[in-house]
Amino acid sequence: MSKRIQATKNLDLSQKLAEYIASNPETVKNLPKKSTFVVFSSVDKKLNAENKKLIDSILAEGKKVVKAAQTKDRFNPWKFSPIAY
Repeated sequence: MSKRIQATKNLDLSQKLAEYIASNPETVKNLPKKSTFVVFSSVDKKLNAENKKLIDSILAEGKKVVKAAQTKDRFNPWKFSPIAY
């Protein structure tokens, strides 16, 4: 997958995530402050594989990361997991 396609897909998912967080701010209040969110698709395995590499590079920079995994559950469309290595 090219970086351009990855970026486009990540922007689309990030917009959906931002809309969800704006409507449900309580879902992220207990997550680590100043974390970078990395989105994972409920259907796109190639994007998820590339974003796993992205997590590794962000962690290598010493930054905090939260994995935001899109689900197929319309009542809970995102699952958040702080990543620590």
